[in-house]
Amino acid sequence: MVMEDNWDDKDPGPAKDDPFGDLINKGIPPVVGRILRSLAVVMAILVLFSVMFGSIFVSVGAGEVGVKFSQFGGVQDDELGEGLHIVPPWVSVTKYSVRTQTYTMSSKSSEGEIVGDDQINALTSEGLTLGLDMTVRYRVIPDAVSGIHQTLGTNYAEKVIRPTIKSVIRDVVSGNTAMQVYGEQRQVISVKMQSDMESALIDDGIIVEEVLMRNVQLPERLADAIELKLQADQDAQRMVFVKQKEQLEAERKIIEANGIANSTIIQATGESEALRIINQELSKNSNLIDYKYVQMLQGKDIQTMIVPTDQGLILDASS
Repeated sequence: MVMEDNWDDKDPGPAKDDPFGDLINKGIPPVVGRILRSLAVVMAILVLFSVMFGSIFVSVGAGEVGVKFSQFGGVQDDELGEGLHIVPPWVSVTKYSVRTQTYTMSSKSSEGEIVGDDQINALTSEGLTLGLDMTVRYRVIPDAVSGIHQTLGTNYAEKVIRPTIKSVIRDVVSGNTAMQVYGEQRQVISVKMQSDMESALIDDGIIVEEVLMRNVQLPERLADAIELKLQADQDAQRMVFVKQKEQLEAERKIIEANGIANSTIIQATGESEALRIINQELSKNSNLIDYKYVQMLQGKDIQTMIVPTDQGLILDASS
């Protein structure tokens, strides 16, 4: 009798070192076990790549754009927006701010991007040298960040913005006088600088929002001359004010004198008219003056009263 060997047809069961063997023994179907094994292998590979190349989770903050760089394909055009992203381990992400930023060049060491005196010196149309403290407000176009990363890198401000600021400012100042830059056309010149800077930087993906001319340092002799002129203008304005004040005072006195004169004339006219009426009445009644005289003496402390009866001693009524 031949005994058949059915060893190959038997299920060998889970391997002793299989981590999922216990699950299979507990009644989980073999298919599920194979899926779990596959997931475990994938996770192990991802962990290995994360250790080798970096995390697969990337968080892009508010006001930022992420540029992806693949180890196998270089810079990728599809930028990452704000939020949490999953990227392959072989892809690195560089973040760029797309908020409004400033670039300052100033004579004060603590203000500018460069430590120390970073003031811009520019020649005017008369050949005078002006010192300018400038601040430029700008922002990066989000869709152009990948191009900036590929052609300029994260240090793009020093590579293109700084030299553009210096070039445009010197070019614009050379077409104006010192007094125009200092005061008369200052705002107009700032707008011209902004327009020229934006034209020069727009192809690099940068928008210039505003150019602020924060301080203009004039040559010493010109500054002294301007100060003297301003002082002379103030003195002239003060003299005009004093003259106007004196003129107004003189006019006030003339008006006051005319008022007094008119009052005197009116008073004299009234008294003259009163005397005329009195004389007119006396000519009609000669006893009226005696009556007025007695009326005047009433209430006086007089012991003896002599009243003329036939002569006008006080006023000649016939005149």
